Amino acid sequence: MADASSTWRSGAASSSSAIPNNASSGSNWGRGSSTASSQNAKKKGGASRTRGGGKANSAISSSEPAPAPSSSSTSNFRSGAPAKSTKFLPTQPLPYHSLQNIKDYYHGLLDSGLVKKAWLDNPKNPIQNYVLHRTGTYPVYTVEEGQVEGRRDTNFRCTLHFDPEHDWHVYGDAKTAKDAERVAALHAVLFLQNSGDILTKTPTASAPAPLVPQQQGPIAKLSDGTELTVQRAREFIDFYCKRFNLGKPDIRQSAGKQGKPKRGSSKASSAASQPHASMYIAGNEIGAAVGKNKKEAVANCYLESVSYIESTDPSLWKTFSLLHKPGMSINKAPHVTFSMSDELDDSVQNIYNTMIRSKIYAKRPRTIGVATVGEDPNAASNDANDQLAKQRQMRQQRARRFNQQFGATEDSLQRKSEQLEHSLANYYSDDAMASMRNQRLNLPVSQKQSDVLVKIELNQVTICMAATGSGKTTQIPQILFDDYILQGKGANCNIVCTQPRRIAAISVAERVAKERGEKLGQTVGYQVRFEAKPPQPNGSITFCTTGVFLRRLQSALGDAESSNTFLDSITHVVIDEVHERDVETDLLLVVIKRLLAERRRRGKKEIKVVLMSATINPTLFQNYFADPLGNPAPVVEIPGRSYPVEKHYLEETVRNLEALRLTPQMGGWVWGEKNVRDYIEREIYQRGGSVSRNNNNNGGGARGGYGHPGNGAIAAAGANEPVDPMADQVDDLEIPYPLVALIIAYVLSISDDGHVLVFLPGWDEIKAVNLLLTDTQYHPLLRTDFNDRDQYEIHILHSTVPVQDQQAVFEPVRLKGLRRIILATNIAETSITIPDVVYVVDTGRVKEKRFDPERHLSSLVSAWVGTSNLNQRAGRAGRHRAGEYFGVLSKARYDRLKVNQTVEMKRTDLSNVVMHIKALDIPGMEVEDVLASAIEPPAPERVLAAMEKLKMVGALDMHKNLTSLGRVLLQLPVDAPMGKMCLYGAFFRCLDPVLSLAAILTSRDPFMAPMHLREEAEMVKDRWCPPDFRSDALCILRAYTRWWELQSRGDFVAANRFCQENFLSKLTLLQIQQVKEHLFQSMEKADIISVIQSSSLASNGTGNTYSRYRRPRETDAEFNANSEVTSLLAALVAVSAPPNFAIRSGKASYRTSQDKSCLMHPSSICHTKFTKHKPWDAANMGEKEIFAFSEKIRNASGSAGNNASTMLRGCTRLDPLTFMLFGATEVRVLGEGVECDFWLPITGNIESLDNLEKLRDR
Repeated sequence: MADASSTWRSGAASSSSAIPNNASSGSNWGRGSSTASSQNAKKKGGASRTRGGGKANSAISSSEPAPAPSSSSTSNFRSGAPAKSTKFLPTQPLPYHSLQNIKDYYHGLLDSGLVKKAWLDNPKNPIQNYVLHRTGTYPVYTVEEGQVEGRRDTNFRCTLHFDPEHDWHVYGDAKTAKDAERVAALHAVLFLQNSGDILTKTPTASAPAPLVPQQQGPIAKLSDGTELTVQRAREFIDFYCKRFNLGKPDIRQSAGKQGKPKRGSSKASSAASQPHASMYIAGNEIGAAVGKNKKEAVANCYLESVSYIESTDPSLWKTFSLLHKPGMSINKAPHVTFSMSDELDDSVQNIYNTMIRSKIYAKRPRTIGVATVGEDPNAASNDANDQLAKQRQMRQQRARRFNQQFGATEDSLQRKSEQLEHSLANYYSDDAMASMRNQRLNLPVSQKQSDVLVKIELNQVTICMAATGSGKTTQIPQILFDDYILQGKGANCNIVCTQPRRIAAISVAERVAKERGEKLGQTVGYQVRFEAKPPQPNGSITFCTTGVFLRRLQSALGDAESSNTFLDSITHVVIDEVHERDVETDLLLVVIKRLLAERRRRGKKEIKVVLMSATINPTLFQNYFADPLGNPAPVVEIPGRSYPVEKHYLEETVRNLEALRLTPQMGGWVWGEKNVRDYIEREIYQRGGSVSRNNNNNGGGARGGYGHPGNGAIAAAGANEPVDPMADQVDDLEIPYPLVALIIAYVLSISDDGHVLVFLPGWDEIKAVNLLLTDTQYHPLLRTDFNDRDQYEIHILHSTVPVQDQQAVFEPVRLKGLRRIILATNIAETSITIPDVVYVVDTGRVKEKRFDPERHLSSLVSAWVGTSNLNQRAGRAGRHRAGEYFGVLSKARYDRLKVNQTVEMKRTDLSNVVMHIKALDIPGMEVEDVLASAIEPPAPERVLAAMEKLKMVGALDMHKNLTSLGRVLLQLPVDAPMGKMCLYGAFFRCLDPVLSLAAILTSRDPFMAPMHLREEAEMVKDRWCPPDFRSDALCILRAYTRWWELQSRGDFVAANRFCQENFLSKLTLLQIQQVKEHLFQSMEKADIISVIQSSSLASNGTGNTYSRYRRPRETDAEFNANSEVTSLLAALVAVSAPPNFAIRSGKASYRTSQDKSCLMHPSSICHTKFTKHKPWDAANMGEKEIFAFSEKIRNASGSAGNNASTMLRGCTRLDPLTFMLFGATEVRVLGEGVECDFWLPITGNIESLDNLEKLRDR
């Protein structure tokens, strides 16, 4: 237990009952109570009052003051009554905790931003929520009038006990009782935030609810006469084990002898024939008892154990009675009633008994100092040492293999350098490559070649600002490589060039190989996730995604031998498109900076780093990579070779389209679409939302007014109101798809050649525009027939489209005069150049992941890009000749945009980043230190939320270290919860469907619902739902499995017909299959599959008899013995869900741990529209249902605004048993049952719940 003197900075301390006898007194600052105050109160007495912090009078009666732990004497100073004047007031000990003193003490915390302004304005609100969450009761403020030692004025001191489990309490001093309560509340707020940002992580609590009555069981009497019930005994044992860090209690049962006792047998032998239960805590038997049946034996065992502990330490029971009111805190959400048959209860108990005798259990991680009787206390550490030795041996083997593959002697390097020099000479003399050489020489970067080489040679880090069209991406790696070759050191040059996207890495590698007259895999190669074509070792250029390079660094830094080999072989790291600032790039910059410093310290060979971008902020990066003397990193500026691009904004484009006076048959129907009208209203009339359209009598709803920005409507909105720049980043107003389609048709109609590149935020927007373009019958657009394959080709560039389909856009057109319309996300913004693009149509939006750490709400939002991104997009039109840019945004909107988007590290879930940092294991730096050293660090609460999530999954332990599970999960290319589900799927022998589920849950919904066939599509989707479990994921799984049966056997006609009949997207299904295959390959590389095979062989002696002759497959029978068990699949969905669980709280409303009210998304198969007509629906029977969900979204578009509802998507219904065993992260014992994750109470048969709680926590 901590020494009392060590708490002087905390603002609170334990009460006298919790301080051990040998504790030193130390300073009293911030404790809120002391021995002196207690003694003074006893001597002098004084006026005091006690108030409940809640609004309900039933919580704490103001006329019945609660006892203050630090004072035994209080008078009847009632709430609201004036203080009774007295000549002699009690003396209150120092320190004096006035408002100013408390603010001065916590000034660093107040400046950090961890304390919300709302908490400072009204500190009672967060404290009331915290106390309700922790205890289920309102906070109690005890006010005492007196005089502070050394002062003569009257003082009111308010003491606040706000956490009985830790016995945290503080006090505040003020001139009035009301102000003293407020100061005490503020003191508690600052203490909690100073102790680890606790208030931020506290979910919203509900008001106390009536307790569910339980059937009276056996009762025992303690030494002080207290009647002890079984429920109260369970609460005390839980309190006892947590207080002294003793782990969970272990109750062992025996059935007793069967049959009647013999005549004349003693009572002892009669008792021996009854069921027997013994309680072990930390390996020691505390109590034992018998009963008529097993349940009664367990109940009596609890009573006997508590009686024994109370008899040895009565003060401990008194502390428990004071701090833990009966049955408190089981009122966070509506109760779920759980029942289990006796047969199942016996099975659970038998499984538990078998488990604790197993070798796996003996080797489990355990609480320090806790051991089971008969176990070797050193067994676990010995096994851990053996495991570490094996890991070291494996790393050494990998390093030796790497050396054999890539290691080379000086002679071999010299021969390879000569070969490279000879090949380069042939390249320059080859007439067939003359045209390609001239193209390269004409690029602006070639003219700056000497400047680039000198700067890189003289500096460790160089920043290259190269404008669009300069050729930086393809030429700078070649310039560096060729320079080494010409020096006769080509074999010593190995360049790694990172790209933010797969398509960029692959296409750039292919282009560079083509420019060098080679095939991929010679001196130029690529490596992206799940696909690689690496170059030959010793003299190479490797293009890879940022994530792949981070993983390679992760394995190298974790192994000294491999690190020396891999990192010493690299001469240059080129980080392209560094301005995009995705979270992996920012993390890579941190790692590279640290790596360079570490290699410099150890005297290792210098690695040159080149940062490249067209729109970089050089000052930010120059200062971040300053040299050891503080000199900023140098910059090389390279002009672009682009043609002029004429820009047209929405005002001009709409005016030109209006002038055409289009009939509905020509495209005039577009102006009648609501999303078009709303969008034009906001962008043109309201100047991008910067002004309100007040006193406007000209525009009204007249269609003809939209095209004239100079009319009275715009003139009336002359005064621009200041707006918050961050409020403009996310835009929930729907993109006007018909207008975008009309602009595309308009661009084609006013030109004769040149392709059109269209930037859209995401897949749904691409699909919507594509549908409008091809639906020429119902949505005509200037008589343009986009279905005419001899005139037009529509291409899609999106990360989910297969690579070979994306590459088609770079190939020459089939016919002369054929024009392409490329619908793309920001994947086409940088790095890649699509031939013959002359026109760009830009919505100005991008899909961004946003994560709210307080609500665990992760969403994909449509946000405006920065002006630098818009200029990049416009530049795509001027790569080959003069082009034109059509922005689907107003000029006023453009003028208000920020230069850059919000940095990804400041807006996304950092769980995967934290995992990578832990794996990198940077010496002397914790996760918080690494992220704090980022070029633009994330907010501390985001880092905290990520670490809490990983602890919940089991990837991090309580000391923030990677667990064994975490190390395995790092090797899987999905986030930690999904990887855990895949791992469990392998262990439970249902690998194939679980890999499919993982791919389904990380992809979009393949079920489509066309507007005119929505009802029919919903009926079809409902038919695929399993009858026993309502689940979106399992519904998709059944449809996908049936489609794959047809697709895998080559019956493509039937597979395509199946997709059409069932409203399924074939493209999405193919993507699911691809992700599934990659997941299985990753599990193979992580040796998970071989472990499962070995265990199968050991358990039944058979195993896979053909594994020697072919690789295992995910569909092999040995991995799928339980693949048809729907309840198990639903349970494994729950494994991937924490903390995303909800309980039905009303007919159509749901509650989560963070939200009091949510709705089911209409697309979910669990929505009431799918279930209300079914007789077995739980809602019709009044049952409380539990659901796992994949995401929460807010539909804030249109008129909903800030009042929009939170909706749950990707839902799976769970029964309480499944939820407790597979979904809940923590289950704690309470009087009426158990509470899951501190918010969801489950009541029912206490013995059954006890057995389940023991089973899951072992």
